[in-house]
Amino acid sequence: MKLRQIKRRLFPLGRPHSGEFILTQRRVYILPGKTGGMFLLMLVAMFLAATNYKLNLGFMMVFLLFGIALVNTFMCFRNLAYLRLSVGTPQAIFAGELAQFPVFIENTQKLDRYAIYLDFEDRTQAKQAIDIEKNNRVALCLAYPSQQRGHMAIPRIRLETWFPLGLLRAWTYWLPEANVLVYPHPESGAPPLPLTETRNQDEGQQQQGNEDFSGVRTYQAGDPLKLLSWKHNARVDLDAGGHLVSKLFSGGAKGELFLDFATLPLQVDLELRLSRMCAWVLEAEQQGLQYAFKLGAFSVTTNSGENHRNTCLQALALYGA
Repeated sequence: MKLRQIKRRLFPLGRPHSGEFILTQRRVYILPGKTGGMFLLMLVAMFLAATNYKLNLGFMMVFLLFGIALVNTFMCFRNLAYLRLSVGTPQAIFAGELAQFPVFIENTQKLDRYAIYLDFEDRTQAKQAIDIEKNNRVALCLAYPSQQRGHMAIPRIRLETWFPLGLLRAWTYWLPEANVLVYPHPESGAPPLPLTETRNQDEGQQQQGNEDFSGVRTYQAGDPLKLLSWKHNARVDLDAGGHLVSKLFSGGAKGELFLDFATLPLQVDLELRLSRMCAWVLEAEQQGLQYAFKLGAFSVTTNSGENHRNTCLQALALYGA
C-alpha cells in the first residue's frame, strides 16, 4: 500500500468544514521526527549502559533528558492546539492563473505560538512560516494553480510545527468549505470583435463613413475591397473559424456588438470557443464598447461595465456544469 493511501486511511478527508475550525486535542497529531527517533535510541543506549555498569550519574542523566523530552512534547502540542482557523472569499481568476485563498489564524490563548508552517497537503507551494502572538490574528494567502474553468475547491491544508526542540512534529489537516470561480483562459490572438452596422432607416441602405479610422468589424458581403483590413486579415485563420474583417471609419453607421456563442463554428473545440468568447468580452470592455451576450439559453441585453463583464464571464466559466 502506498504512503498516500496509508495517510488517507489514518487521516480521512471527511467533509469540508464550514465557518470557523478549532484545533481541539483530537485534531492535533504528534509523532517523533528523525531527530526525535535518534534521541530516543540514545536514551535507550544510555539507560542500558547505566544499568550494565551501575552508574547512578548515568541514570540521572537519562531521567533528566527524558523529562526534557516530556516537556518538549507538551510544548510542541500546545503550540498548535486550540488555534482558530477560517478562510476568506477568493477572487475569481482565469484558467492557468494561481488562485489566492485568504487564510486567517487566530490565537485566543494567553501564550505566543512560534514556527507554525502552512502548506497544501500535496506540497504544490513552499511552506509559509508564521508566529502568532497571544490574543492576536494573522492573515496570509495560500496560492494554488488552476487548470480548468468552473468552480475549483480549495485543497486540504496542512499545519505543522517542530517547536521548540525539533524532536517531535505536531500537525493537523484542515479542509475548509471554499472554492474559487475560474473563468476560461482568454484566447491568444483571437479574431477581431464581430461588430455589425445598423441600417439607415431613411434610405434603407448601409452607410459607411469615410472620415477617421476607428476600428474594424466583421466582413460583410458587398464591402468594397479597399475597405478590407489586410493587416488584420493576414493573421486570420479561416480554417479555425476566423473571419475576414473590414475597416470601420467614424462618421458612418453606428456599430453594434452582439457576442453570440451559436455563431462560432462547431468544428472548433468547445473550450477554444469559450476562450474566444472570453477574449471578446475582455476586448469589448477594454475598448469601452457596449455589447449583448448570448450563451445557449443564457443571454443578457446590451450593456457594459464590471458587473456586466463578470456576469458574462461567470456564464462562460459554468457553461455545461
